[in-house]
Amino acid sequence: MVQLNTVRLDSMRVSDLTACDLRLDGALLDTLMTTPALVLDFENISRTYDRFVAAFQSDQTAGLMYYAMKANANQDVVDLLASKGAGFEIASLPELDKALAAGAAGSRIICSHPFKSPLFLQRMQAAGVYAVVADSADELEKIAQHAPDMRVYFRLAVDNTGSVLPLAGKFGVDAELAMQLLDKAVELGLNVIGLSFHVGSQCLNASNWVNAIKACGDVWRMAAQRGQDFYFLDIGGGYPAGHYHTGTIPTIEGIGAAVMDAVREYIPAKDDLMLVLEPGRGMVGESGRLLATVMGKGVRRTADGEQTWLYLDVGVFNGLMETFEGFPPVVTTLMNGDRPRKTYTLAGPSCDSCDVIARDVVLPELHTGDRLVFYDTGAYTNEYAAAFNGFPIPQVVILPVAVDAPA
Repeated sequence: MVQLNTVRLDSMRVSDLTACDLRLDGALLDTLMTTPALVLDFENISRTYDRFVAAFQSDQTAGLMYYAMKANANQDVVDLLASKGAGFEIASLPELDKALAAGAAGSRIICSHPFKSPLFLQRMQAAGVYAVVADSADELEKIAQHAPDMRVYFRLAVDNTGSVLPLAGKFGVDAELAMQLLDKAVELGLNVIGLSFHVGSQCLNASNWVNAIKACGDVWRMAAQRGQDFYFLDIGGGYPAGHYHTGTIPTIEGIGAAVMDAVREYIPAKDDLMLVLEPGRGMVGESGRLLATVMGKGVRRTADGEQTWLYLDVGVFNGLMETFEGFPPVVTTLMNGDRPRKTYTLAGPSCDSCDVIARDVVLPELHTGDRLVFYDTGAYTNEYAAAFNGFPIPQVVILPVAVDAPA
């Protein structure tokens, strides 16, 4: 993978651009910016963090933010969230190193990847990582051998209906198997502290969290009958991006209200309850705009008639992999003036025929050299990208948190 330098527009002031869209659009309209470019608005990330904190709190408990680094592990993003007080959810040694480099204490790091190498377990224990997940007997034995002092929580399998990318099947156990694992953990001398789940990526159904929390409550009580006092509830990620342009997408505040009600109703009351969130896309997705240029266009004839294709300098392999997974792109143009609207197939720059971003996209008429903007690309853009066929991954351009202009 080609690693490109990060550009910081440190001269950005409140007096220059005050609203998120103005800040982003102002940067995107810079004709000197080379493409592909991923523009990240750190003020948006900072405000989103504050929204999560406000939405997931009650008189009884407050949600703890453990940013899912897989969404965007840019070191500047990690540093920003660490400065806001976030913890981190990691899955690998490089992510552990980035969290520690940002100044995060091990006690503010968890690992929700159900399968970890012995070396990773050893390094996490040495760093004082707070807890790790497990959903198999083999993993419990591995933890007991290589990180015996580590706290452990179990991942439950829950309904992912209503998510753009369901994650069910690969990870998670049902209540019966969770109890078998609990017995195994006790036998191995491990400290089991609670439960976790994941409702699926870009979850569009707030009731998924409610139903999963209810399932956790059932297992919580079963564990209590075995003498185990849980206090850790990790409600995972899945928080969607895009509500500002699509009214049917749940908001942070809407999900927060549903979750806090469910916790009060289904989880036994505890003074020391740790309610953990792992926002990834929901934390950084809306902060990003991906700028691309039309490299060329061509007409292709099919049985259904002619199709006009636009070939961009960014595609499935070097920045838009999520479109290949079923995420419809939100895309617009940057040109001024009225142009007739046309229907296009958008394709990436590589020679692979799979490198198709979207079909039947209606846009103003476009020509070689025109630019497009993809919205909600602050997550899973460069993290998925590779310089396949030699085409580079997007450079990262950072708009820092706005500061007051001098008097």
